[in-house]
Amino acid sequence: MCCFLSKYLRSKTSTLPLQLRCLQGGGGGVAGDFNSPILHKNLMMPLRQFCKLPIGVSIEELWREGLQPELMPKHVAIIPDGNRRWAKERGLSPEKGHEAGKKVLGDLCRYCSKWGVKVLSAYAFSTENWSRPKGEVTFLMTSYFERLTEEFMRYGMKMSFIGDRSNLPNSLKEMLRLAEETTKDNTGLHFVEALNYGGRYDITQATKKIASKVKDGVIQLEDINDKLIDQELETNKILEYPNPDLLIRTSGELRISNYMLWQLAYSELYFVDKLFPQLDEDDFVAALRSFQQRQRRYGGHKI
Repeated sequence: MCCFLSKYLRSKTSTLPLQLRCLQGGGGGVAGDFNSPILHKNLMMPLRQFCKLPIGVSIEELWREGLQPELMPKHVAIIPDGNRRWAKERGLSPEKGHEAGKKVLGDLCRYCSKWGVKVLSAYAFSTENWSRPKGEVTFLMTSYFERLTEEFMRYGMKMSFIGDRSNLPNSLKEMLRLAEETTKDNTGLHFVEALNYGGRYDITQATKKIASKVKDGVIQLEDINDKLIDQELETNKILEYPNPDLLIRTSGELRISNYMLWQLAYSELYFVDKLFPQLDEDDFVAALRSFQQRQRRYGGHKI
């Protein structure tokens, strides 16, 4: 096993988190002793978690599912609702519900990569979620999100984060920075996690930046238009496809809860009557199929 692991790590170095690369020596470079027992001891997850996400399926498999590759959404957004209710129904703590949801979110990354989606954005913690019980918020901010980020860094995808980081714990802010820096050159799926994010917050911060530019004489009042607002939104600064094509919300709730209010203007909405930890690949494929059967008019008219 040790010999196999060493050979595997040599071929997958670019997908390793920086912390593990540093264990090899060279301060984060790729050179070093891959047979080091220190490196093997610090592999905290099963080896399968270091495998890259699946990339693509055959045309035949797409056709069997009634899907067309040219109609695949580029950006899928998810509101992963129902973790706490799932736990409560089973007599478990909210923390156990979030842990179950984390596994499904990892599965969603694999589904997106497999079926050809370019961007997956997840509404992980809203600006309103601070009102939840103190113990739950502490768990999320001091343990859960750090572990989630560390685990997802092993998937070989690019990771980005949107939201107000100013009042996040320093250790979490450092983990987010590390994840973005370590995965910035990865190709394939781009995973975006919204932490302490809200659509109103995003529009407000964009408006403040534009107002500052007007005040400083960089732009004139007449220069302000929707394209300028687009440019100042957090999603536009990090994503090739900033506006979701498809929004999926679980738990049967029929609202968007202050998520990407500007960006969702022409998104297709799909609601699943399941709690998030119950979501599976069949549900995801059904959402893709529903999306592909719709006509997107963007305010125009198609005959």
